Amino acid sequence: MNVRSPRELTSPPARLRAKIRETTVNAILTAAEEVFADAGLHAAHMGEIASRSGVAVGTLYNHFADREALLTGLIQARSSELLVHMDAALRTGAGRPFRERLRLFVVAMSSFVDRHRSYMRIVLQGEIGRYQQTFPLACGKLQGLMHEKYARAERLIKQGVRDKAIRPELADLAAHFLLGMVRTLIIRDVVLGIGDGMSVEVDRLTDAFLHGMGGSARGAST
Repeated sequence: MNVRSPRELTSPPARLRAKIRETTVNAILTAAEEVFADAGLHAAHMGEIASRSGVAVGTLYNHFADREALLTGLIQARSSELLVHMDAALRTGAGRPFRERLRLFVVAMSSFVDRHRSYMRIVLQGEIGRYQQTFPLACGKLQGLMHEKYARAERLIKQGVRDKAIRPELADLAAHFLLGMVRTLIIRDVVLGIGDGMSVEVDRLTDAFLHGMGGSARGAST
């Protein structure tokens, strides 16, 4: 068996092939994001995705065996991007007042939504139960992403409890409330088309989470 040396594997031709493959896959995923969002998960066609990405159908199938493999690949790529930004927000906010940490966390999620509005439409479709039988692997990826998001939100909430910014008796609900508020704004923005994007609502969402929606906002006594 011909085993290549590490130097051969990192040679300029090998790096060039890897770069071309990465560029091709990114183009396919971007096209898939648009087609799945526009046509719906069931009606999306691989031929249309290949056409929009500028590759032959055979090339598309060389990278992704079928629609579910492609949808799963898209979810994996976008999930990794989102989690990287959430982790960066947690690191950047370390040692800062809790409101700043919370705001950075919300910015990470909101800016991702603004970059990938079509993808968020796909996610909302994937949350509907009937797709779990047709695309079980892809829907499983979405469920895994939800767990990862909650784990990071819970880390943030624990810091808020330590800083006395979050009431301890509500700590088990706080991460759910925070992500639920973000999801509600996603539906408002992406589905209903209300507002000017997620990022412009960062401060209002942060204030609503910390101080509630009642008349005694910002901790004023009643």
